[in-house]
Amino acid sequence: MKRIALLLASAALITPAVAADVIYEEPIAPAPVVAYEPAFTWTGFYIGGQAGVAFNRDAGDFTSTSFVGANNDSETSFIGGGHIGYDYQMGNFLIGAVADLNYIDASTTSTYVFPGDSIVYGATQEIDYVGTVRAKLGYAADRIAVYATGGLAYGDTKNNYLGSATTTIGGTLYDVSVTEDTDDVGYAVGAGIDYLVTQNFSVGVEYLYTDLGDSKLNVDYSLPGGPGVAAFSNSSSSDLDFHTVWAKASYRFN
Repeated sequence: MKRIALLLASAALITPAVAADVIYEEPIAPAPVVAYEPAFTWTGFYIGGQAGVAFNRDAGDFTSTSFVGANNDSETSFIGGGHIGYDYQMGNFLIGAVADLNYIDASTTSTYVFPGDSIVYGATQEIDYVGTVRAKLGYAADRIAVYATGGLAYGDTKNNYLGSATTTIGGTLYDVSVTEDTDDVGYAVGAGIDYLVTQNFSVGVEYLYTDLGDSKLNVDYSLPGGPGVAAFSNSSSSDLDFHTVWAKASYRFN
């Protein structure tokens, strides 16, 4: 019995000592998760729309020795439409291509009167639409891209004569015939800046100078029943060039 008692007493004394020697290690905390925002890229296709103003459209004065009081009128016009394009980014270097088609409310008017006559003659010139196919070359830094652009421009231009098929000038009756020669094809150059609001949506501002060539209008006045040769003619030549400033918005598939 004494041995059993001694053993129990020894166990009671040894157990706290052993327990005191047990080392418990704290669990290792998981490494913090750092969320990195992905770098913005301009590479990819995009579609969108644009709207702005076209200005500095000048009508060509009619030239002749047979009339006085020639004048012209032009005004700032609305322009807007849609575009589709592709950009490719290599480091900070940006290349791309874009095509757009736009409605434009651009018109000019040239008028004239003959000496001693109060009837106003002339022509109104209208550009119904204009489109471009352009290359882009620029610099991209994160959300912002600046670029230069240039390429082909085309449009549709109409000349409407202000007058009738016959007219009386100085008491003489004349037949009136009108012919026109319009280019409607030229070039566009400019520059712009774009900003990525999100990876898939950008906004920007662009300036373009567009030159569609020129438009020539010739008005012949002939004596009825005559030899078919014009007694006199009036002609006008208009440069189909204008400046555009517009805002853009694009959805990007990148």
